[in-house]
Amino acid sequence: MTFCSDVGIDYGQLMNGAPAEIERLATLGGADHRILQFWSPRLVRDGWFELGHARLKFTCLQRTNARVCPVCIFEARQQRERASGVHLGLWQLESIRTCHLHGCLLEPLTPLGHGRDAFDIVRLLQGYSPPQPTCVDEEERQLETWLAGRIGTGRGSGWFDELPIHVAAQTAENLGALMTLGADAKRSEISAHDWLRAGNAGYAVMRNGLDAILATLREIQSLTPIDARLHRHRFGLFYNWLRDRDEDSAFDIIRDSVRKYIWSNFPVTEGSIILGVPAPEQRVHTPATAATISGVSRWKIEKHLIRRGIAWPRDNGQGVHLHAYPSAETISQITAQVDSMVSATRAGKILGVTLATLRLLRAQGLISHAPACPKGASYFDESEVTGFLKKLKNLTKPRAKTPEDAVPFREAALQCQTSLAEIVACVLDNHLPLFASAPTEARFGDLSVSIRAIRQTTTIPADKALSLGEAGLRLKTDTRTIRALLEHGHIDHILPFSDAKHRRWRVVCAKSVDDFRKNHVSLTELAGSRNRDAANLSKELYRYGVRPLRIGDKCQRFFRWCDVI
Repeated sequence: MTFCSDVGIDYGQLMNGAPAEIERLATLGGADHRILQFWSPRLVRDGWFELGHARLKFTCLQRTNARVCPVCIFEARQQRERASGVHLGLWQLESIRTCHLHGCLLEPLTPLGHGRDAFDIVRLLQGYSPPQPTCVDEEERQLETWLAGRIGTGRGSGWFDELPIHVAAQTAENLGALMTLGADAKRSEISAHDWLRAGNAGYAVMRNGLDAILATLREIQSLTPIDARLHRHRFGLFYNWLRDRDEDSAFDIIRDSVRKYIWSNFPVTEGSIILGVPAPEQRVHTPATAATISGVSRWKIEKHLIRRGIAWPRDNGQGVHLHAYPSAETISQITAQVDSMVSATRAGKILGVTLATLRLLRAQGLISHAPACPKGASYFDESEVTGFLKKLKNLTKPRAKTPEDAVPFREAALQCQTSLAEIVACVLDNHLPLFASAPTEARFGDLSVSIRAIRQTTTIPADKALSLGEAGLRLKTDTRTIRALLEHGHIDHILPFSDAKHRRWRVVCAKSVDDFRKNHVSLTELAGSRNRDAANLSKELYRYGVRPLRIGDKCQRFFRWCDVI
């Protein structure tokens, strides 16, 4: 500063890279003023500088604390005539933390005062003893390499290169700090080397575009159960930094995308301020908020989420963990499904049967509980109940055509020495005609079936073949599952009779059922033998890669013995 005063150079203008003062200084030092000008930050308008081929916002620069390369200083003092500059304009960039010549970290100089004193490099270096350099691998300096190239040779192509330098560098560093140090790290306590690694990690993501940033946030969000922490805690360091940039519109491209991601992936209530903008609506929900807006009980919401694979039960049985917050559309779908659920009493009235008969039909797999029905409760999907009755009505003929041996289902079961549910299954499986005085208005108790027709389909030798019900008893499952096992070839059909009148009746090979039982076990039976809850046991098996046979969602699950022993 004293030297500038002695030779008539305006020190203030020189600090801001004024061309006339740069040229005068270059002339005095015997340097090329064009090179000196190119690598000196020059003020072009309030808050903006040029350096090389790049335009920089003042926030890119570190203009209060000078940093130097200890190796450059050492070489300058040993060989003054060959030494390169001991303080480069490039080093004023906040995100440049190493010397591009020696690959070591820049070291801060002890400030002498404030304001102009921070630029008096000669005074700052008086009595300075360079420390042992801290070398950095080239692989950790990719962001710096990009910065130096952007300044030295100009803008490249691609989304990342189109960003303003301060947006690109600062976003890369803060995203990288979230990735490498976690959401709870304090920016003021991060070392220069850690910032270097963070910038490198963030650059590796951002050079692949905006979608890569959002994919990284999604990956961070999925590291723990999604309902454990909300966006402020999961993205803390990065979120708080981005929020503090609200007065700089250059960050809008990052801020707008992150804000939309948060709106779509976290249960942000309508009107909540996210990065300066109120949420226009709540797009995803917790089970609690879903229950509030839908009027459906929380346990019903949770059961549906489990069935859809969006959640799994907590180990303590209280509530669920979420894979993802359900969208408003998903909640609407669940509400529609729940609205179609009816109680066992209502289902019995629709069919015209007692609760005991309804339980028999359910046990046989002819009607199933609603998907969201919890343990100990009896709810049915109304459409399935009415659909079951419709199937029976479609087989019904007018009373005028009723044969003499036609009797109600329960009487047919007694005469054929089988269960009522077996009789109904036999009718549906073989499309046997039913009879009623008013077919269109008939309910379950109004229907009759021919005993002769039933017996023609069920007379089979027990030692070689089984009915669906008998096969179900041996495997301790329902006929729905037996049919699925037959369809997928796990057990076999046989035709035990040669005469034409019995060929329509397909029965189960007893040997194939016994062979299947030797090699497979149902989830219910396995859980009972181990005194375990079936749902938790299933979750544990899935965790270890053990999968049940693929026979249908509504069927009982079977595993191979060799996989579960």
